[in-house]
Amino acid sequence: QNNPPYNTGAFRFELTFSYNHPLEPPCATLRTPIYHPSVDLEGRVCQPLTTHQHWHHTTRAIQGGHRGDGGAQHRRCPS
Repeated sequence: QNNPPYNTGAFRFELTFSYNHPLEPPCATLRTPIYHPSVDLEGRVCQPLTTHQHWHHTTRAIQGGHRGDGGAQHRRCPS
């Protein structure tokens, strides 16, 4: 039985796009407070797809929402 701990929750995300989008990746912030290894204490989401190294200008933002692979690199969002 596939019962991950987050499969029944509703989570609010904020995507911030720079003026250089789609040449730069969006910044994803989780606004629902949870403990997750791919989310820092301020809600910044650590996903390889949202790093400059893995982002391609042809990637659509919705593709990032369907990826479940956590990343070791973290990109800080501009303030």
